[in-house]
Amino acid sequence: MRMRVAILAALGCAALAGPAQAACPWPASYPGDAGAKDQLAQWMAGGSSAAGLPAELPVMGALVESDLKNLNYGDADTAGYFGMRKAVWDTGKYAGFLDHPELQLEWFVDQAQAARAKRIALGQQDPVLVETVWGDWIADVLRPAEQYRYRYRLQLAAARALIGPACPPAGEPPAGGGPEVPPAPVAADTVGPVLQVAGARSQHALRRGAVVVQARCPAEACTASATATIAVPGAKRSLRLTSRKRAIAAGGAQSLRLVLDKRARAALRRALRAHRVLSAKVRIAVTDAAGNQTIAGRTVRLTG
Repeated sequence: MRMRVAILAALGCAALAGPAQAACPWPASYPGDAGAKDQLAQWMAGGSSAAGLPAELPVMGALVESDLKNLNYGDADTAGYFGMRKAVWDTGKYAGFLDHPELQLEWFVDQAQAARAKRIALGQQDPVLVETVWGDWIADVLRPAEQYRYRYRLQLAAARALIGPACPPAGEPPAGGGPEVPPAPVAADTVGPVLQVAGARSQHALRRGAVVVQARCPAEACTASATATIAVPGAKRSLRLTSRKRAIAAGGAQSLRLVLDKRARAALRRALRAHRVLSAKVRIAVTDAAGNQTIAGRTVRLTG
């Protein structure tokens, strides 16, 4: 079983890998721990493509977890290219994986296939066909903390640069003649942008004249806005605040100010003088260029 991925890589040089055809030729055997990054990436790509998965998938994961190095250390007891847990995986089928990187690639392929099957069983589209979900698919395999799931999708371009050009290039006939192979269609972006929210959980809203939250889009450009509802004891209606829309560059952040008008300030001042506990329920929404939206909530306690 240890050499299954290497054998498949040798047989699967011309296999399709998602939207792009597999690069050719790829190393059929492990280039060694000291191998160049592009050789290691191409070796991983061959094993993944031969298993019917996108060639870029393991490379994207390994770039984040190890910078494409066979590490013998990591957080807790993790090791290898993909941060595999020794206590969990250094046994049975994958025993000795640190000294046999072929097992690490086989593990990644196996886990990716299982995650793929689960998505399909839940009624989702086959992730092989949807390039925009590959980052989340890898996160399903490698299971980082929730706030770090976005990091894998950022490595797609780097993975493709290491793997090299498709073989044959899209639109050119394969070697030896034959019909022209049209490029595969690129799947539409249907995934909402990654959203990270920050800001003080307790704010002097009257003093600053607004409730302020920060929105960050780490993976792509987006447009952000926020609304807030403040239930004031004794008032007939809740106060409603709205921020202006702000454009956020990929990896950037913006502050969203939910300004208190004269009526809202007066209502908060009366409630705080009566020692009421007030909080603003904030709803932050970000939208990407394709119109996909992600929404997050945050509760902010209001003081003087």
